Amino acid sequence: MARGWGRSEEDQPGDKEQARVPGPSHASAPPPDELARLKKRRTIELSLARIEEQLSKMPQAERREALEKAREELRRSLADL
Repeated sequence: MARGWGRSEEDQPGDKEQARVPGPSHASAPPPDELARLKKRRTIELSLARIEEQLSKMPQAERREALEKAREELRRSLADL
């Protein structure tokens, strides 16, 4: 790459300032058990979304029934959280 085509130091003042700004401290982070609960909730929500998508495309009655049972079980698990 030829000289002069990159960004100069003067063009990048915001980059340096952002690097100096501290991120969220560990004191404001949720406790580990809350993080685990949130992760489990997100996993269940993603599974529900996938099942809903499969149900919209599933022509076989037996497979639809199995997916509907799995959906209800996931909904119960989500409600328990």
